Amino acid sequence: MDKAIYICTGTCKAEISEEEYNKGLTKCGTQGCTHFGHAFEKRMKCHVCGAYYKEGEQHSHP
Repeated sequence: MDKAIYICTGTCKAEISEEEYNKGLTKCGTQGCTHFGHAFEKRMKCHVCGAYYKEGEQHSHP
């Protein structure tokens, strides 16, 4: 089953769990990242291929 995660869409591409986000880690803290200080964005992560997609979007494999 795919799971909800939070990602940085900047150059560091950080990925955190929903649990980490709920505990207060809500912004990128990587010095030098193009999105330093910006909020992480919620995504779903495919358990088969590892692709990220937005909640509500359809993700499938050919």
